[in-house]
Amino acid sequence: MTLQNRNTRAYQIWRKAVKSNLYFSLFTLSLFTLVACTESFEDRCRREAREYTERQCPRLIDQYIVMDSMTYEDEPQGFTYHQTVQGELDNDSLLTPEAISTFQEELLARIRKDINLRRYKERGFTFTYRYTSASTGKLFTEVSFGPEEYR
Repeated sequence: MTLQNRNTRAYQIWRKAVKSNLYFSLFTLSLFTLVACTESFEDRCRREAREYTERQCPRLIDQYIVMDSMTYEDEPQGFTYHQTVQGELDNDSLLTPEAISTFQEELLARIRKDINLRRYKERGFTFTYRYTSASTGKLFTEVSFGPEEYR
């Protein structure tokens, strides 16, 4: 064999190896894509809510509010934040219409500003906040915000 034939043969072997690696890479990538695509957006939201609850809850929001869990709801599509009110705020007499209105405005402003919620807001999610009394276990208030409020 001449030197030129060896170079040609080496080139052909190298080309086959590159082609094989390319096919393997494409196969692997398509396999990962198929596996990733098996989880629907709704399933992913449900999983993320569950994982958030497992890792982050219970979590003290401030001295009066504890976040107990977060759940994903199908109808209306969105997240529900389950929270407990404690301490001085755990008092029915504080729930005046003015206080509730101010509180709702603050929550809505947070939703509008929160860039982490962008992909959910684009899909028209509803964000629900449920506040339960630590002393009585009764539901204090529930507030929901849909796309018509936060857009």
